[in-house]
Amino acid sequence: MPDNKPTIVFLSTYPPRECGIATFTQDLLKYSQKIPGFGFRYKVAAFNLSPLDTYKYPKEVEWEIDENNKNDYIELAKTINNDHNISGVILQHEYGIFGGIEGEKILYFMENCKKPIVVTLHTALPKPSTKMYDVTERIIHYARQVVVLTRNSKEIIEGLYPNAYGKIFIIPHGIHPVEFSYQEEYKKKLELENKIVLSTFGLLSRNKGIKYVLKSLPEVIKKYPSILYLIIGETHPVIRRKEGEKYRLELAQLIKTLGLKKHVKFYDQYLSLPDLLEFLKATDIYISTSINPNQAVSGTLSYALGTGRPVVSTEFNQAKEIVTPDVGKLVPIQDYHAMKTALIEMLESPEKLKDMSRSAYEKTRPMVWGNVAEKYTNLLARTIIPPLNLRHLFEMTDRVGLFQFAHLTTPNRLTGYTLDDNARALVVCCKIAETANSKKIKGLIKTYLSFMKKCQRENGLFTNYIGFKDNLPTLQNKIEDLSDSHFRTLWALGVAMTSKTVSSKIRNDAKKMFLLFTKNAHDPEHLRARAFAIKAYSLALKQLPDQRNILMSQMKKYADSLIIALKKNSYKKWVWFEKDLNYGNAVLPESLLIAGKMLNDRSYTIKGIESLNFLIAKTFTPDMYMPIGQSHWYKNRLKRSQFDQQPEDPAAMIQALVCAYRFTGDDKYKNLANKCFSWFLGNNSLNKFMYDKSTGGCYDGLHPDRVNLNQGAESLISYIMSSITMSKTH
Repeated sequence: MPDNKPTIVFLSTYPPRECGIATFTQDLLKYSQKIPGFGFRYKVAAFNLSPLDTYKYPKEVEWEIDENNKNDYIELAKTINNDHNISGVILQHEYGIFGGIEGEKILYFMENCKKPIVVTLHTALPKPSTKMYDVTERIIHYARQVVVLTRNSKEIIEGLYPNAYGKIFIIPHGIHPVEFSYQEEYKKKLELENKIVLSTFGLLSRNKGIKYVLKSLPEVIKKYPSILYLIIGETHPVIRRKEGEKYRLELAQLIKTLGLKKHVKFYDQYLSLPDLLEFLKATDIYISTSINPNQAVSGTLSYALGTGRPVVSTEFNQAKEIVTPDVGKLVPIQDYHAMKTALIEMLESPEKLKDMSRSAYEKTRPMVWGNVAEKYTNLLARTIIPPLNLRHLFEMTDRVGLFQFAHLTTPNRLTGYTLDDNARALVVCCKIAETANSKKIKGLIKTYLSFMKKCQRENGLFTNYIGFKDNLPTLQNKIEDLSDSHFRTLWALGVAMTSKTVSSKIRNDAKKMFLLFTKNAHDPEHLRARAFAIKAYSLALKQLPDQRNILMSQMKKYADSLIIALKKNSYKKWVWFEKDLNYGNAVLPESLLIAGKMLNDRSYTIKGIESLNFLIAKTFTPDMYMPIGQSHWYKNRLKRSQFDQQPEDPAAMIQALVCAYRFTGDDKYKNLANKCFSWFLGNNSLNKFMYDKSTGGCYDGLHPDRVNLNQGAESLISYIMSSITMSKTH
């Protein structure tokens, strides 16, 4: 049988090419394959310096890309687009591994790839060149999500690139799982007994700053004559192509000049991982030597701390974040006097050095590759929009309409039907029909519109609750205010009568129902009903040109009433239409944005954006969307409600954010819509999926300690609407 697991493609350099990014990618892929529950397959597109490179790649490498060949990038994008099993891409980005100025040729791939791309930015410079800024800005624009490896990198990227807002995630550099140990066993194995071992490893290049370590050693050796400094790693292949071993020979001459021949040893080879870890385990102090203050991350520093080794490090970005006094010392870049002092101070206290070892090991456990791979896998699962599964929608619908509630996945027939849910269902089916107008979808559209006809009384107004056994209105209709459901229904009719993919009969029936309602309806009291009226009238303008003046006048009246409510209830930092935040909040600013566009009145747009930004500030954390809980409403100046979170809230927010993105072109709103949608896919306060991929349903709510496992109509339609909206946005 064919393997239909969703496939993720890694774009990167890859071993046996000697490159830090290559090793990173191989480790990430290896450990990602071990994460249970997601079922992803992984393939690799490996980048080569030129067509002359003839690496013997492992089986996971399916494509080899010449980094300088534009067509290779474009053809790879087309291949990925056309492979239905490929769900997404992880791009490991470093400017030097892609062709063109500042690696600009990767943009040929990104602008042509239609699958979601997660980009890991391994470099984040606070003062990029104009060209680098332009390339990076476009990379961030095309990426669905962006991973950085440190808090400092996040601050730099968000500060420089406005289109990064809402799409940055921090996932640290991975380290290998090793048991904690002290040095003696490995010194003996490597014939380094009775030595104080200092080490630096990595591909050798001038930005390593090795010469400053060498200059610091003579005075340290006077005090500790058993010191041996190991320089582990071959010359970087790119450097070797340009100048051969010139830099290593310069270091060798400096060693001779300083009289260090007995105290410094080169290991001029690309060590296997087991060999490298043994050298690190034999190390008393690891020296991280970068002379680039803006270096975002160092895999070598991460590995050293991960094996429980104290460090002396120059003050580059990652080091300033993770080298705290309990694991080592920071020294100014190129300051060999400071390095000398740091080494002596650390060697003077063997017991403190042991404490540093233990502390370095314990603090780096979250960086173990298994944990890092799990974070990437979760991010992918929350980024990739699952294929639309309508199984639960069909099961929840009978010949009458869509049932209101479910017990787990089974329709709770005795609770009957609501106009609200069937109106929502009509909207989503009209949207689905734009790309998949099957007989089954046509049947659902007919069913839902027929139900709405059944609910419309002779005076044009609607009944909301219909019983199951007798299909008659229930007593609940006399208890509740139905204005919200009336005008949400009007919006649904507006969608149906303007849909180009439904039959003319459906459009005409929807139009007649729309006109009958508007002929007799009174102005709604509730703000959300007015908001839905604005949405409905904005659609009807296309089909009812003879009603244009009346519809425009009504839109203006309702938009003005929202502005009045906003002024009345706003107070200092509370910029909202009511004294609390309750359900479906985002439809209010969304309707003002629509009114601003349709009425060509910028004042509505400004207030719509202001109120939407206020709502964003109240509901988004740096990592996730936090819907207003319905256990109690969030009142101004009181503690906000966290639970019961319900799917209708993120669905409304997604509609508003996508509306803001389309009207303003500001990537911020699209990024936040992606983050909001990920609430359904586990990026929430319990890290639980709200979407059930086996049924296509959506759970009814998120409580402090559990998920409400019932899959009712409102939750189901909220998810489908959100999925369709996000799919059309990308």
